Amino acid sequence: MREAVSIVGLGRVGTALAVALKERGYILKSLADKDLGALERARLLLGGDISVSSSMEDVGPAEVFLITVRDDAIFQVASFLRSRFPRALLVHTSGLHSSHILGEGPRLAMHPLQSFASVREALENLPASLFSLEGDARGLEWGRKVVESLGGHSMELEASQKPLYHLAACIASNYLITLLHEALRAMEEAGMERGRVLPGLIALMRGTLRNADGLGVPQALTGPMVRGDVGTIESHLRALEGREGMKEFYLYMARKTLEMIREGGLPTPQSSLEAMETLIRKESSRSGGR
Repeated sequence: MREAVSIVGLGRVGTALAVALKERGYILKSLADKDLGALERARLLLGGDISVSSSMEDVGPAEVFLITVRDDAIFQVASFLRSRFPRALLVHTSGLHSSHILGEGPRLAMHPLQSFASVREALENLPASLFSLEGDARGLEWGRKVVESLGGHSMELEASQKPLYHLAACIASNYLITLLHEALRAMEEAGMERGRVLPGLIALMRGTLRNADGLGVPQALTGPMVRGDVGTIESHLRALEGREGMKEFYLYMARKTLEMIREGGLPTPQSSLEAMETLIRKESSRSGGR
């Protein structure tokens, strides 16, 4: 028989997990969130006789408590729950914090390595997602079972690994949107309409990610740098004159790409690689970079 679960925090992740767990036979005892709109949304999605409340004071006993609140509220919520239910398994979904923030007692940090822009997107993305697990023996055992029931995959981390793990997740997800924003800005400065070029850029990024999935990294790299087209890079830099912010961004990405080409042993002609490294180094020095 599956454990009874209560959830504190009904944002996108908390609500999606509530729906997914109920669909897979877990007993939802109670749901809590200060946001009345979030409570109503959860009630409509879940139905039934699940207890919902805008106050943690009304949350009753459960074998497992999922804490799906913002990172800076985890400690306060966990301290309150631990004082009332010391034997319960406390679980948070932060990618950054370790399970130790949950205090003494059964604990688990269970983070889905996935982007959740809405509850609907979260429900679609949860299956096949990778979850990081960090906690004590009881927590890890529960986490493995839950991830398997969700159709996902799990990997276990040490608490010391979580900051760099979370940083990597932010680079791959959050900063991907920053990268798209910079590409859109360049298109707009060239006189193109955002609405016309956005679908094309997204299709380009999808194709690149499919290549990475199929070929690996850095083998999926394409474009002028891996070909050794020095003249093309020179043209890019001329186009960036007077656009210092964009130029600084381009030079940083160029340096990291050249490093990747060298470290990955890609078949870029050596003379072209050296010429591009010299060019980027000189331009970085002119722009105040390294």
